[in-house]
Parts: sequence; C-alpha cells; structure tokens
Amino acid sequence: MITEIKSDAATITVYSDVFNKRIRIDDYSGSLAEVLALIDKSLPDWTEKLIVKGRENDKLFFEGSGFITEAFIKGYFSGADMYFLTRYFSDERKINPMNREEETIIENILKEKKPVSETDVDIVSLATFEDAEELANLYATVFKVYPTPLGDPVFLRKTMEEGTVYVVIRQHNEIMSAASAEINRMYSNAELTDCATLPAAQGKGYMKKLIVKLEKILERERINCLYTIARAESYSMNKVFWQLNYVYGGRMTNNCFIYAGLEDMNVWYKLMNS
Repeated sequence: MITEIKSDAATITVYSDVFNKRIRIDDYSGSLAEVLALIDKSLPDWTEKLIVKGRENDKLFFEGSGFITEAFIKGYFSGADMYFLTRYFSDERKINPMNREEETIIENILKEKKPVSETDVDIVSLATFEDAEELANLYATVFKVYPTPLGDPVFLRKTMEEGTVYVVIRQHNEIMSAASAEINRMYSNAELTDCATLPAAQGKGYMKKLIVKLEKILERERINCLYTIARAESYSMNKVFWQLNYVYGGRMTNNCFIYAGLEDMNVWYKLMNS
C-alpha cells in the first residue's frame, strides 16, 4: 500500500509492505529533519526493515541519523543518483549467514568475460490481459514465495492497467519464460523484475532475450535508467545482467521473502544514454 504523508514542512511517500515486514520511503521532499520525523511516526510495530530511497546530497544526513547505505542506482532520479539507505529494527534481520557465499558469487561473475549481447528477440512477445491466467500459473510454479502476489491473475491484470509491461517466450503455445518492466515515468526509470523460467526451459538463454526485448521497448519510451534487484543466491540471474552490461550496485540484506524464504538481493543498473 502506498500512502502520501504531509506536514507543513515535508512530504513522504510510504510503501507499507506487511508481507516483507518492511517500510520503504519511495520519495520525500522538504526539511530533512521533518522528513525523518514523519518517517518515525509512520512506522508500524511490525517493521523489521526501513528503506529510504535517498538522494546523494542527503546521504550524509541519513547516515548521521543511524542509516547505512546498502546499495545505489546511478541516474535513478531523472539522471541523479539514488542510494538505498536502510535501518533495521530486528537483530536477526541485519545478518544473513549466506553473505560470504553471495560475495563469492559476485566476485566470480565480475571476473568473467562478457559475450556479445544477444539481440535476437523474434521469439519474444508482449503479454496481454488474456495471458494473465497462464502467467500466474508460471509464477506460481517457479516461486514458492514471492514479495508480490504474482500467482494471482487479478493482481497481474491490475499491474498491466497501471503500466507494467510483461514479455513472454512461448514454446508449443505454452509460456515458458517471462519478465516485466515497472515504469516510473516521473523519474524516467524502470525496474526489470518478475523474471521466471519453467525448469524444463532453463539453460536456453531465454532470460537474456526477454531483457533485451524490454530494453528496446523502454528505449522507445525514452526511459533512461534501468535497474533490477536480483536474488543474491542466483548465479544465473546475476550473470544475465552482468553479460548485458548492467553495473553491480550493491547488496541489500534480508530484503524480501522470495523463492523459498527471506533472501539478500543484489542491485544492478544500466544507463541507456551513456
């Protein structure tokens, strides 16, 4: 649920995420001291993690107020950089024992040579309202747990109405792989997300084709900053974005419930006009 909270001196846009026990401040304006006061007043008792999408000029203020910088995305705010500034309210939420293994995954990926990016997207098509049921079945099959209710066709149709673009690859008229782009036109950015491939179709390079197709769509829409937040434990998913020239922007600890439980997430970004 997204709520705008105002005072005489500040405004914040709050995303309340009960499922993931986190509060995210997607935007803010006005006096930083008042912004912080509004944030503190808006926190429910169940909050384990607080995330502020902060601007570069405000980073030191938030860090001086007990926040840590976990990751960043260059160009997020219409060309200006954004920092994921976080604060934890649960000791267990601060630490993930998989951190060393996840760091090794990133280190190994960043050492790899990048192949020539695939541009063949002929087998990729746009999903429509009529595809919502089949899309929901795909997501429900791939993910036992997901931060949003992708297994619900009603939810998928609602996101389509709100502007999210879904692309799919079919085999024998069955959706085998899918991905989406959530577009923020105010700040000219888009999150590439909801990436899933049925087990029987994995290893065929489908995800790279889907991402390239989304890039072409977003480029026509003049969206300049693309980013994704990928499971830190997924070697293949992180490798896809590295091979497509995305830049690693950091890791967010115990960020959301996905796949089978609470997991760290890696941030990757790409500037289309650079």
